[in-house]
Amino acid sequence: MKKGLIIFVMVFICGILNAQQIGMYSHYFYDPMVYNPAFAGSGDATNATLISRSQWTGFKGGPKLTLFTLDGSLIAKKVGAGLTLISDRKGISNRTGGNLSYSYRLNINDDAHLRFGLSLGIMNHTLDFSGVLVETTIDPILFTDIQRKTTFDGNAGMVLVWKELEISAAVPQLIGNKVNYIDEDNIRLYYTQSRHIMTSLKYKFFIVKDKGISIAPQGLVRFVPNTPFQFDGNINLDWKDKFWIGGTYKSDYAVSANVGFCLYKRFCLGYSYDIIIGNIGKYSGMAHEIMINFKFNERKKVEVVEEVVKDTEPISTENAEYEELIAKMQAQVDESEKKIKELDAKLKEQNTTTGTKKKPDLSSVLYEQLLDRVEAMFENPKDATPARVQELRNEIAAFLDSEFADPEAQKTLKKQYDQLNKSQDAPSVLVKGGIVLERIVSQGDYSTVSITVTDKETNGIIATYTPNSKTGKYLFILSPGKKYVITVTNKGFKTYSEDFSPADSEESYEMNKDIRMKEK
Repeated sequence: MKKGLIIFVMVFICGILNAQQIGMYSHYFYDPMVYNPAFAGSGDATNATLISRSQWTGFKGGPKLTLFTLDGSLIAKKVGAGLTLISDRKGISNRTGGNLSYSYRLNINDDAHLRFGLSLGIMNHTLDFSGVLVETTIDPILFTDIQRKTTFDGNAGMVLVWKELEISAAVPQLIGNKVNYIDEDNIRLYYTQSRHIMTSLKYKFFIVKDKGISIAPQGLVRFVPNTPFQFDGNINLDWKDKFWIGGTYKSDYAVSANVGFCLYKRFCLGYSYDIIIGNIGKYSGMAHEIMINFKFNERKKVEVVEEVVKDTEPISTENAEYEELIAKMQAQVDESEKKIKELDAKLKEQNTTTGTKKKPDLSSVLYEQLLDRVEAMFENPKDATPARVQELRNEIAAFLDSEFADPEAQKTLKKQYDQLNKSQDAPSVLVKGGIVLERIVSQGDYSTVSITVTDKETNGIIATYTPNSKTGKYLFILSPGKKYVITVTNKGFKTYSEDFSPADSEESYEMNKDIRMKEK
């Protein structure tokens, strides 16, 4: 009997099943729910992910790991649910099973929150001794058939997120069951599902925020009692969540490179290539890993209506709503200025009559009304419907755009505006600025200026906007990460056209953009 081979096989099995029972994979930064159930439902959409990994290609029967995960959020993104299926084959050992994950989000403040997670499932363990080459098949150390055992499995974890910082901890194989393989007479082989302790630290830095370029270093530590620490150091360069490239160092094991891309924010494909290092490196070959992800974004019902435009193309009711909102905002600005001018005239008349020299803040009435409405909405969350929040947000934006608002009032209302932005589920970009003419034909007259915004991907017109006829100021709302074309026309001036794509972001923000027009 080739006892040397038997000893190698047993050491191989015991080493794997004790120190590395949890499969190692490279796309942890993209799909961390496999190790930590607290990440279930933490994304903005329902995710389906398939990962296939082939390891130690230089060895026959090298490890092969296949993972499938499905997760999404429920109950206003407070609760997350997930499903994990796994097949982990190492030589004559095979581990298959699955679990269900649950997570709960606890908000600390506007910038920080905690997530707690728990998963439960079953795992089937198989030993197939038919793959062992021996000279004496009746040796009592060998089983004569395939050994199968099924056990319960459980994981627990938590995640702290503060702005771009992410700290997580998890305990896979929390139950710590003992798996026994027996024959007709007695116990022949057993091992324990050791509890693992895994912690990770990740931070996302924006290199060029306007262009959505960021870099995210991440550290991952694995610890099993009575075994050495294992740690991974990973760093990824990302562009608008559309393309990433990075590298990983796995302590005393391998260095790897990974690359990936996403199409239409739905389909993502990633690839990782490991080079095994250390004494075993020249014998073990390489490790390859492929990741496929599909996002089931929540679709909004959009009814298509016909509107007479130059290209006679249909625009959605969503775009029509944006146009209506902008029209309301412009009307609010004009109405506010009109009321303030009327008050100014009355106060001047009263000051002349009474001899009063002190002139009160003319915008205080409107300012106080807006503050009262914001406070009332926060005090009565049931009344804070998306439509009412959007309407109030637009009124504040119109007030901020008014030339009569004093700096202190703008500063206070800006904070309220940011709070309302955070209360919206769908992020938006408030683009504001002014039309700058190379030579003003008629001082203070912008009545002939027309701004058209077109969706570059569909070539459909979002809406046509008209700036303030006296100041040239304009503002409109777009979706972050999308591609647009801004076209501006004005009598006596050259047509202005520019490709425009606001930086992608999970939160609403605003940006300033002046448009300069040249005379014909």
